Order: sequence, then C-alpha cells, then structure tokens
Amino acid sequence: MKALTTKYSMLICFLSLLSFNALAEDERVFKNGDYWEVSSITIVDGQWLNYAKHLSTKWRDSQEFAKSKGWINGYKVIINQYPRNGEPDMYLITMFEAMATKTQEDERYKAYMEWSKSTIAKLEEGSGERVVMRHLSGDSLLREVTFR
Repeated sequence: MKALTTKYSMLICFLSLLSFNALAEDERVFKNGDYWEVSSITIVDGQWLNYAKHLSTKWRDSQEFAKSKGWINGYKVIINQYPRNGEPDMYLITMFEAMATKTQEDERYKAYMEWSKSTIAKLEEGSGERVVMRHLSGDSLLREVTFR
C-alpha cells in the first residue's frame, strides 16, 4: 500500500509540474516583435528643407536598399510636433526582425558599399556635411512586444 501511495504521489507531482509549466507559459503577457532602432535628431535652425531633402533622397534610398535585401522590415520618420527645450525635432526609426551576426554584418557592409559606390571616407565626409543641418541627440534600441 505504501509503495502504491508513493507511486501516486510521484504521479501527482509530475502532473502538477506539467500543469505548472503550461500555466507559466500561459501567464506570459507579451511575445517579442521587431527591434526598433531610433535616432533622435535635432534640426539646426534654417535647415529643415535641406535635411528633409537629404532624408527623401539618400537616406530613403539606402533604407529601401536594406529593405529590398530583407535586412529591415521598414522605416519611419516621426516629427515631434511640440518639442520642449532639449527634446529632438524628429526621430528616424528602422525596424528589423533580428540582430545581424558578425558574418552577416560583413556581408551587408560589402553589399552596401558596392550598391552605394562609396567608401568609408566618402560616408564620413557626408556625415560631416550633415552636421550643419542636424545633430544626433541620441540613439535607442527598442523592442516591440505584442499581446498574446
């Protein structure tokens, strides 16, 4: 009788662990979604049009290239309609599903440089030219979550 009770006790413990694991899985409220890389941009007075032209040409072209390769899922430009003192004027957002591996980073770099017909020196020069139009005031890496 004692052996039978021990077997039932072990079975009950095992079943309760299974149900606890199932319950724990059901208790998760969110499931992970895309990463959102967010750049906070402050526009220099008098440079809105120049920077907007840059975004609508070179920046958008490079985002579309990355999207066509499947490296990103999308991108957005968000304007801060009523920025308080010290807040950025706009946010540039790029969404992607997963972080690239080191090998993927190297492959993407090579593909981008071939596509853009550029060099690191040219890219740095272009970044320096944009300083007169805007200041990068911050970067964030966020992750979207959705309800289960």
